[in-house]
Amino acid sequence: MIFGASFWNKKKTFEVFLKKDDRWQLHALCDEEKDAVNEAQLLLRLGKTLAVKVVRHRVLSSSASSEMVVYEATANPPKEKPIVISTPVGELAVCKIVDDLFTADGRRTIGQVMRDYLQRANICTTELLHSFSHIRKLQDAQGLVNAGLHRVGSAQAAALGVPVKERMQLLDTLVTQAQQKARAFAAERASFPDFKGQDLGGLSSIVAQKVGLEHHDYVLNALISIWLFECRSLLSKVDALTRLAQDNVENGLVRQVDAILSDTMIFAEVVQELFAPQPNLGTALRQMGSVVLCRKGIADQVANPTLKIIAGMIQQGHLPQTQAALADRLLREINTDRPLDQRAPDKEGALLDELVLSLTGEDGTILGGDRTRQSVDRRRLRQRQEILRAQGLHSVADNLR
Repeated sequence: MIFGASFWNKKKTFEVFLKKDDRWQLHALCDEEKDAVNEAQLLLRLGKTLAVKVVRHRVLSSSASSEMVVYEATANPPKEKPIVISTPVGELAVCKIVDDLFTADGRRTIGQVMRDYLQRANICTTELLHSFSHIRKLQDAQGLVNAGLHRVGSAQAAALGVPVKERMQLLDTLVTQAQQKARAFAAERASFPDFKGQDLGGLSSIVAQKVGLEHHDYVLNALISIWLFECRSLLSKVDALTRLAQDNVENGLVRQVDAILSDTMIFAEVVQELFAPQPNLGTALRQMGSVVLCRKGIADQVANPTLKIIAGMIQQGHLPQTQAALADRLLREINTDRPLDQRAPDKEGALLDELVLSLTGEDGTILGGDRTRQSVDRRRLRQRQEILRAQGLHSVADNLR
């Protein structure tokens, strides 16, 4: 025998496990305990898992084996950031009656103010307005409702020249009325058939017969919102709504689907995923502008299959609200300080020139008008300031206007 029992007693391996979906999963094998522990600690630091352990595996001379946990640790769960309530930007919607909340302007304002909450809840504005359970859940977080009402009420009061308290009282009344509408539908929900994503036209006819044209849109949107609950991500909702819109062009119900689809464009992550992959932000915005302005052949140039359908339907005039929502997202991105190419700052000027050209029509008008021109001017100013600072001329850059 060349190797004695002492050799086998010393044969050890160290297995690094991480916890995934409440189950331990083998991640790596190491010859040294120190290396295994370091690897486990690295997994925690990188946020790859919330729990790790290192198991020492020893082979005995009798061909048997023994195991012992030599290291185990858990990460402190990350603290959830507080929900952000945003200030509405752009054209301000001034609601006077409860139905104004459901208009394109009303939904856009709600989406802007409550975007963080909506994204965490995985719902769009239409779903919030038509679901009693969603409204009640938001009402339970009363601080969020009050904060949102104050942001909107303050902006509206300033625009109208009226006391903030007056606007707050009216908005609070409208929110209560919206909740009452949702509660009334929830009580009658069982009298309507389930919607499974097929034959929206047939469901529309049934709804019209039961509640009349006055309440048709509200009830149909509520039933679509229930169906959307089965979609577990905002992107999957975009996919489902896009195909639903495509299937309902001839019967005219595409207008109703378009309104809901446009609500999903308030989320930056949704738009970024639709227009990915792109080498930089400037190229992505240029392609977004081509979709909004219906450039010839743009539907064939986009990679995402869902966006391909959306671009084609915008060109055909079927998705005006989605088109407007994308335009608003585009203009807001231009107005940010984000560089058009983070990895190549020297290309900023050229990318901005290309973006401006792509947003300019044959008649010389630019998408967004003065709003876009002002944003472009601010970007050009920042470019000049950065060039001066790179040359050490900080005071000149600071005084540049």
